[in-house]
Amino acid sequence: MTKVKVYDDPFYSDYRGEIHRYNIHGAKYNVLYTKKGFMRSGDFHPIPQYDIILSGVFELTLHQDGKDIVMQKHQMELIVIPPNVPHLFRALTDTVMIEWWPGPFEAEYYEPYRNLIDKQVEENQTIK
Repeated sequence: MTKVKVYDDPFYSDYRGEIHRYNIHGAKYNVLYTKKGFMRSGDFHPIPQYDIILSGVFELTLHQDGKDIVMQKHQMELIVIPPNVPHLFRALTDTVMIEWWPGPFEAEYYEPYRNLIDKQVEENQTIK
């Protein structure tokens, strides 16, 4: 497994959308805008991850008990991803989501999901 690099830049943008990182009195969270059809995550964490979809619809895939569980998540749904559960978000519409963790951010890539994202990156390298 490959550890996920931690970035401190407050803003990141690419062909998939944007990530805004906030640290308010030690509470760290991200606000992500993701364009329709693009994926995020492909990792897992030793602590739970929490997400709220502010607008749009995601397809969320979790790898639990040796199988992939796929579900749709909609606006104003709270998502709780248990510790050490690989997850993958695919935007079914343009979406805005908040994510946070109840402790320091640590993550490792789950290669089967991350490979899907890497393939999408290769296919879209020239898109701005």
